[in-house]
Parts: sequence; structure tokens; C-alpha cells
Amino acid sequence: MKNIYIILFCLILCNSSCSEDVTYLETDYPQENIFAPAKGAMDEESLLRRDFFNTTGVYLLFNDTLTTYTVTSLSGESVVVNEIFNPGYAMTSSSSGDKFEFNYYDDIELQKFASDFVKEEILPKIPKEMHPFSFLLTNSMLVSKNDYGSYLEPELTDFYNGLQGTAVALGDVSILNEDERKLLASDLLKNIIIAQIGKIPAVKFEKFYNYSNEYYDIYSWNIPEPYTSVGLLMTYAEEWGVPFNSAEYDLKAYLEEVFAMSEEEFRAKYADSPACIEKMEELIKVLRSYGIVVYE
Repeated sequence: MKNIYIILFCLILCNSSCSEDVTYLETDYPQENIFAPAKGAMDEESLLRRDFFNTTGVYLLFNDTLTTYTVTSLSGESVVVNEIFNPGYAMTSSSSGDKFEFNYYDDIELQKFASDFVKEEILPKIPKEMHPFSFLLTNSMLVSKNDYGSYLEPELTDFYNGLQGTAVALGDVSILNEDERKLLASDLLKNIIIAQIGKIPAVKFEKFYNYSNEYYDIYSWNIPEPYTSVGLLMTYAEEWGVPFNSAEYDLKAYLEEVFAMSEEEFRAKYADSPACIEKMEELIKVLRSYGIVVYE
């Protein structure tokens, strides 16, 4: 029986090697990195994007069309294909199912203001482990959520993080005053840190989790009230389908809260909840060890 299998295998190899040559599709797909400006491009936008990468190590985009190429079919028909930046790209799926619509910056000066804002006020304040692969900076962004096969009404959003990069709608940064810039920077930092918090090993947050560990992933009616008495915040408590008392959402809730107010405001709000104060201090300590300064 073994000999029969060997003979069959040899026949298959022979048949494959003797088959006629196959005519493949022709394509002019570029071989260079499509997240970077074209080699030799010297226009202002390309120079800006190239300088941003050389300074930060992060690719910069102002348009979700990464490249355009032509594919020629076996019948000789040519089709133009646009390679699009996909915020929902995943290793096991090509799309999150959501639809995106971007309002691009139509002026090089606006592009410079936006890129300088990210380069000077965002990236230096987070560790390189949390830097996205690329930034798509836009004036505004609409997302239509996929709801079991149908799309919800488009909603304005200012942040969407994915494997290919982070899409951010900053608006016209040039018209913002100092307080508005600080608020925008704080919100963007919060979103990036929440999205990338998994880059910090969970063991680093062990002391933070210990305060409420026995109340994670149990029925809410078994948690003492008020929830803050055991260190749990109400940030996600009223959201349908969100396990607010899981370790993951406990950490996210504190990140949301510490970026939403000053340290004095946090201490005043939770003055009657020592566990919340101590968890905040542990969180700030971990973040600071990675160069992330929330409270000066």
C-alpha cells in the first residue's frame, strides 16, 4: 500500500511539471512602502510626511487612498484599483464592517498645523511602544456602524484606532487657543492610551486590580453600594452589554476619569471613597513609569 501512495505522488509531480505555462494577471502594483510618500516626490505634502516619519518613526497620511494601480485581466480588460487605508483592518478579517467618510485638509498650512500638533504635543508624551503605525489626520470623520448587516446613521467621531494606524479628526488646529489645544491634546492622549494600554504588561497593574479584584465579573447586585466604596467607578455601569466590573473596563474607567479632570478635582469627587483615591494613585504611578504624565 505504501508503494502505491509513492507511485501516485510521483505521477502528480510529473503531471504538474509537464503542464502548460499559466498566464497570470498583469499588474503595475508598486513594490515600495505604500504608507510612505513616493520615492523622489518633492511636493510640499510629501516633504512634510517624509520629515514627520524621519522625526517620529510614524507614517503620516492626509488621504485614505494609499496608492492606485492597474490590474489587467486574462481577457485584457484593465481595472484601476485604489488601495485604501482601512481603520478596521484585522489579521483575520479585511474590514470591521463599518463605513468611513473623511473630510480631508485641503490646505498645506492646515496639514502643517495638524502634523506639528501631533508631533509636538502627543507623541513625546507617550512611550514608543504606544505609537501607532501611522496617523491619518483629517478635518472631520464620519463613521456608519455596522449593526448586524445594516448601517446606522453616520456619526461624527474624532478617533478610531486600528492595526494600520490611528485615524484622527483634529479640525482646524490653527484657530484653537491655548486652553482648547490642551483639551484636544488631553482627549487624544486619553484615546491613544486606552487603545494601546495592552502594550503595558498586566502585571504592572496588579496593585491597581487588587483593590477590586473580588468584585470583578460577578453579578452587579452582589457588589456593595455605592460601587465606589470598593473602588469601582460608574463610568460604564449604565452601558448595555458592557461588563463595567471587569478588570478591562475598570482600568478604562479610571483612564477616562483621570484625563477628564485635574488631580484636585478627582480627589474632591471621590473624597469619601479611599479605594478610588488609592487606585488613582497606583494608576498614575504605573503610567508615569512609562513616561506618561497625567498630573504634573
